[in-house]
Amino acid sequence: MKKGGFTRISVFILSGFLLFWGVLTTEAQAQREKIGWVGPVYKELSDSLMKGFKEYYKKTYGKEIDITFIRPGGWPVCVDKVRAWKGKPDADVFLGAGAPAFEVMEKEGFIAPYKPKDWDKIPDKWGGMKVKDEKLMWTCFAPWIVTNLYNERVLKALKLPPPKTWKELLNPIYREYIVQTLPYASGTQHEVIEIHLQSFGEKEGWAYNRLLAAQLARFSTGSVDTTHMVSRGEVPIGIAQPQMNAMSARADGYPVRDLLPDKTILVPEAVGLLKNAPNEANAKIFLDWLFSMEGQKYVLEGRYFTARKDIKFSVWEKEGVAMAKHARDALGVDSFWDLKVGFIDYNLELAAKRWDEVNRYFEYEIYRKWRELKSSLFLIEEVEGEIEAAKKKGVDISKAESKIKEARRLFEFDGAYPTARLTASEARALLVAAPR
Repeated sequence: MKKGGFTRISVFILSGFLLFWGVLTTEAQAQREKIGWVGPVYKELSDSLMKGFKEYYKKTYGKEIDITFIRPGGWPVCVDKVRAWKGKPDADVFLGAGAPAFEVMEKEGFIAPYKPKDWDKIPDKWGGMKVKDEKLMWTCFAPWIVTNLYNERVLKALKLPPPKTWKELLNPIYREYIVQTLPYASGTQHEVIEIHLQSFGEKEGWAYNRLLAAQLARFSTGSVDTTHMVSRGEVPIGIAQPQMNAMSARADGYPVRDLLPDKTILVPEAVGLLKNAPNEANAKIFLDWLFSMEGQKYVLEGRYFTARKDIKFSVWEKEGVAMAKHARDALGVDSFWDLKVGFIDYNLELAAKRWDEVNRYFEYEIYRKWRELKSSLFLIEEVEGEIEAAKKKGVDISKAESKIKEARRLFEFDGAYPTARLTASEARALLVAAPR
């Protein structure tokens, strides 16, 4: 046989083998079970749950299962991802986010009811907040409280006390020492703005957010970014943080502590079945497992607090659950539900109704005008200081004082930054012209 003919036959046989192997591989992949998650949970949790659920599925059903996890961003971004699917989702389970996100998806028809096993082990309500939906649209698998973070080493070096209330954050001593993210990128930040609007009043809440924005060193890209900056000491104070972020940072050796502000809420980090889920049977198996004792251990190992009422961290610590000690140290109690915290009277229905409106307003009236906002407030503060100095010298400041108060009202309550600057300049002119 000629060499060329032998080569052609060899190539033909090899091609046939590769084609046959490709068919076998495709068939094997097609036979593997699948499930898809979408949501804003941190990578530590998704990795932990993937590991735990794959092991459970193999042990229980004798099959491998492929898990696809889509995490496009924070709560609002993930909700928009579900909206973009228009009722034909590429995932089965919405994993993570608080109650307002699920209320929005429920109203828009993207969530299907399901009652997981051990559903009764989750509280109905706590601190005035729903912990699970009575219509079975969502259930909390990992509760936490909205907190702020601070780097105790950096604040000590700066000789600054930790700010204990929202109003204390407006103290000039903290200017340029605070970081936060945007409400349309972070559900936690969105919840914080709702806390301000619902506890201070809507006008006063937006006024507060303008004043707080002027205190910031910068905006971060998300809650994780905020935690990392505080942990590394780049900025000592981080606003709008899930409570477990401090636990996670301290477990990694960073001098970070959480600080419950004077006005806060419970966030029931929840999970729900997507309507028209392509792998609905496996989604229900996952939801059942997630609320089992085994599933909840993987929640804690993923650095989130656990939701079942019958869990004791001290028991799990003896069983060798690594994060149990960190959870007990972070909370100071043996179960999340043993915490004693005062919460605001939170209107979940109102929060869900104005979800998009709040995000848009912050983006267009605060974030996009951030430099203008700061320059306006700083001018007002300069003129206020000049008026105070003139007052001490016995100058008649009545007209200038009235005008600068008008400038501050225009800034805080109307968000009319150019008019506020102009009015502050007029106050300065009145001060210059005042009789000595």
